[in-house]
Amino acid sequence: MEAFLDAVAYLGTLPYWEVLVAGTLLAIVHGLLPGIGSLTVMAILLPFIIFHIHDPAVALVLLAAITGTGNTLDSLPAVVIGLPGSSTQVTFLEGHQLARRGEAAYALGAVYAVSGMGGLVGAAALAMIIPVIKPFILMIDRSEIAVIAMFGIAMVAVLSRGAMIKGITAGLLGVLVATVGVDPFTGARRFTFGQIELWEGLPLVAVVTGIFAIPEMIDLTITRSPVAPAGTRLSQSQMFQGGLYGLKKWKETIRQSLFGVFLGAIPGVGSAVIDWLAYAFGILWRKDRHEFGRGSLDGLLFAESAQNSKEGGQALPTLVLGIPGGTGWLMILAAMLMYGISPGPPMVGQYAHITMLIVFTIAFGNLLATVIAFFASAPLIRLTTIPYPAISAVIIPLVVLAAFMDMRSWLAIPILGVFSVIGLLMKRFGWPRPPLNLGFILGPIIDVNIQTAFSLYGPVGVLTRPLTIILLVLLLLTAFVFTRFMARAEKPTQLQDALSSNDPPKAESVKKQFSMSAGFAKAWSPLLVMAGAALALQTSLDYPPRARMLPLGLSVGIIALSAMEIFKQMFRTETGPQQIMDLGMRSSGMEGATQAGWLLAGVFAIFVLLTMTIRLDNAAIAFAVLLPLLFLSGWQRWFTAVVTGGIIAAWTYGFMTWFMAVIWPETVLAGWVLELFGLRL
Repeated sequence: MEAFLDAVAYLGTLPYWEVLVAGTLLAIVHGLLPGIGSLTVMAILLPFIIFHIHDPAVALVLLAAITGTGNTLDSLPAVVIGLPGSSTQVTFLEGHQLARRGEAAYALGAVYAVSGMGGLVGAAALAMIIPVIKPFILMIDRSEIAVIAMFGIAMVAVLSRGAMIKGITAGLLGVLVATVGVDPFTGARRFTFGQIELWEGLPLVAVVTGIFAIPEMIDLTITRSPVAPAGTRLSQSQMFQGGLYGLKKWKETIRQSLFGVFLGAIPGVGSAVIDWLAYAFGILWRKDRHEFGRGSLDGLLFAESAQNSKEGGQALPTLVLGIPGGTGWLMILAAMLMYGISPGPPMVGQYAHITMLIVFTIAFGNLLATVIAFFASAPLIRLTTIPYPAISAVIIPLVVLAAFMDMRSWLAIPILGVFSVIGLLMKRFGWPRPPLNLGFILGPIIDVNIQTAFSLYGPVGVLTRPLTIILLVLLLLTAFVFTRFMARAEKPTQLQDALSSNDPPKAESVKKQFSMSAGFAKAWSPLLVMAGAALALQTSLDYPPRARMLPLGLSVGIIALSAMEIFKQMFRTETGPQQIMDLGMRSSGMEGATQAGWLLAGVFAIFVLLTMTIRLDNAAIAFAVLLPLLFLSGWQRWFTAVVTGGIIAAWTYGFMTWFMAVIWPETVLAGWVLELFGLRL
């Protein structure tokens, strides 16, 4: 009670509310900007906080506000412009489809309502559980964390419905891609191909945005149309109506939020796993499951409820065990140690008032972020009514610059390009992208925890741990149950519809489409995946036994699954097109789409050429000016070109060059030309 009263006393001081508001506003900003996560913001601020804020309680409130409320507005870019982060993949999948139907304002209103409730549930759970949670957290060891991570990938693959083999293959491929870099136990350099920049692995921003964001922007730019249908009306009242819908879902929100707290309390389980497991957990409670993956508002709310509540869960291992529950809580733990505050028993004793303040901060910060979101989002939601070339002219350069800033190397650009092509091909040919993305994010967690568990207990010891066995059995049972449930949710395929119709020409046309020859034609994509896995297998044989264990096993699994998919494509000709957990090509079949695609490819080629001659920052500005000029018409293109070019110029020169002191890569082509003429830069 004394700690509670001490914490309440802080609520009556001006510094508490100043740092709460400041932290919440910073959380909102980093939630809206691509590539600027809470870890980056907190890392920049930490030295200033330590030197200028003498009261550790106030300092930790500021950091807790930044990480504890940052999941409220990060859903807006995923819904409105199709720009997801690592923790908003479900938001992108379901929410962006709602935006395409003109329901962005309604969907975001509902999201903000459940996010606010989720934050309150997380704060309340933190206050109630923290005195008794320590023994349960200590039961979960390395092998269990690896199993939970694999569980997340399995759930996404299962949710891929008719493309389940492709989904599992994509998940394994994502984990394989994540093995690029120096093996943490043997020091072997895996798949780095002599590039020092790859020793730490492939950059997260370049891979995630390449797989998801760039393909969506290319697709929508080719259409030259807005995200939302023509004539869509957006208003503040729609957001409030969506908020009321979210409030009506309070029972489901509490259930999902408690699930998020539980997952967040397990150290090492990241936001991406929680996103998909909460989504799958919510679907499990529904009898009618055919709507999910097609723009389901309820599916969107399942994931968003858990995203905010998980912060309360991630605070538990941070404060009780000194094990950061998430990246943001890593910085809070660092600040605690700098102030001489030890995690563990002191947080429920000597520093119990700080624990209570963190609880209050998560609760009040989420309420404040929700209120701000309701009133600040309306202008941004109107982006869905603007022709997409105008949006892409800003977002594509921002994504490229964010990828470069994340890696601080020119190599980020070709990596982004490669994964953009991969994402575009997967989108075009029906390969679900979420498993690949999630596998890449969780790959390091699986690799480190499996190797550590084998070191501590040996293979036999790991496989005989009771909790590990329970989790593995639960994984298999859940996958089986979900497979059955999702199969029942499937609607008749195109082939079945055609054959049962009274339109013989249509039936004959569809028969030809799904004939044996069509099956052979479609088998090239798994064949390409198999070839890539075979190359990875051959390369991994040169690594030390321990370093090659995971990539070797993954390569074999991918080859086997690819062979199954090839067999399915060639011989199971009765299977029509299946719904997958992803967005199809909106521009497919549109008149002039091919010409627009080649024109856009030319713009990207010019961008690469300019990057090599006039520097990346200047090339980004040129791209922002050129795209509207080529894809819009009339006075609109000139006005848009000035606005988009000005935005990117302000970002590159103002934020990145002046504030972040970014050192831009050398202009390679210009250097070659000058060297050719005997000149120097």
